[in-house]
Amino acid sequence: MSDEAIPKAHEALRLCKQGKMGGKEMMELLVAGQLHVPTSDLPRIENGVITGWRPVTASKADGSTWLLAFTTAAGASAYCEHNPDHGLYFSADTMWVLRNIPDGWGIVFNLRTEDQLEWNPQGLSKYKANVLGW
Repeated sequence: MSDEAIPKAHEALRLCKQGKMGGKEMMELLVAGQLHVPTSDLPRIENGVITGWRPVTASKADGSTWLLAFTTAAGASAYCEHNPDHGLYFSADTMWVLRNIPDGWGIVFNLRTEDQLEWNPQGLSKYKANVLGW
């Protein structure tokens, strides 16, 4: 992937993990970007608006639920290729995902890659309340 093709959100995540960017700036770029979310079914769309979705999730031993999302379309495509039960993905603004993710869920970005990052349910809830005012 050429540097021009790497989404700003993905590059911000990489730079933050390398200690070359602060967490606040990384979060701003991540939230301003797009996510690519694997699914086994297409989202329900009514009048040009997504009204329902069944994204791929994972669970942890503590019972928490985590949305799987990728910061690049190539990452989502590779995941879907290796997981035929989740052979589709859809792309949406990160803000849309944040508005529609159920309370109590976390997000795993870029699962099983060197760019994996977890946003735990508590941190996500706190960000939505304190930064986004939701």
